[in-house]
Amino acid sequence: MYWLITSIRNFLFDKGVFKSESHNNVFILCVGNLRVGGTGKTPLTEYLIENLRKEFKVAVVSLGYKRKSKGLVEIRPEDDFSVTGDEPKQMSEKFPDVPFVVNKDRNEAIEYLKNKYPDLQAIILDDAMQYRKTKADVNILLTEYARPFFKDFCLPYGRLRERRKEKKRANYIIVSKCPENLSEKDKNGFIKKINPNEEQQVFFSCIRYDNKLKEELKDKKIVLITGIDNPKPLKEYIESFCEIHQMMKFPDHYSFSHEEKERFASLSLPIVTTEKDFSRLRDLKDKIYVQKISAEVNGNFIGLLKKDIENKLRHNNQKN
Repeated sequence: MYWLITSIRNFLFDKGVFKSESHNNVFILCVGNLRVGGTGKTPLTEYLIENLRKEFKVAVVSLGYKRKSKGLVEIRPEDDFSVTGDEPKQMSEKFPDVPFVVNKDRNEAIEYLKNKYPDLQAIILDDAMQYRKTKADVNILLTEYARPFFKDFCLPYGRLRERRKEKKRANYIIVSKCPENLSEKDKNGFIKKINPNEEQQVFFSCIRYDNKLKEELKDKKIVLITGIDNPKPLKEYIESFCEIHQMMKFPDHYSFSHEEKERFASLSLPIVTTEKDFSRLRDLKDKIYVQKISAEVNGNFIGLLKKDIENKLRHNNQKN
């Protein structure tokens, strides 16, 4: 039933019965996936911001999943994660010079940003693959190396939000969380299974772990607390340099209660958590260690993306 509903909806958008709104004078870049749960969208979004903001005026629009606020919110430094959502809060703290807006209506958010920041050149839509009311200039589809969409099924039998064939809407497909030593043979085999069309390009991305924590906690016993979709890679990395005495795994985007935070505060061992979880455990900042991560994409992905942006901006200037 789920796949039928989403398929009919996509068909109506494809045929123009349901309209997708275009936005002139600004480049719209959509980051998304086909499955429910983490595929590395936030690290990739941060990677895009880091590499694009030096040449373009960039802003970000997110849904602000599980936030308690309503309507459009432009994130301020003093805002709590309950107002912004955990991932937008995390990203906005990393890039204080970049405007971040959370809103369910992406088109409203885009117009707000365009009006407030007239020199804006590119807007990144975080987790908006299924938000077809906005027409993106470029769609980036992520699929996790260990859990690729071509091995998955639509809800409720699998974890896909849409059928596999909806990969056709992507301009770039990025295989995320890859092993660092992935061979060209393995890459080619993976690309063959993705079966991209002639206009799509496939790139591979891996997670980089900041070594600062490794230096501080080497050979020590720690407690690992996570509220992310798949903590296995993080757990394996942490175990490479210290002993995990206890691991507390919570659901993705979990809201920790006051009682749970008090329990964490009473622990005698150092606590390690993720950047996303830290936005919800900020009360314990004096005893928590945060493992920072970043994404790195192979090849000339960023170079091609910059050309896409430059081409639209040049076209707009010629029209004006």
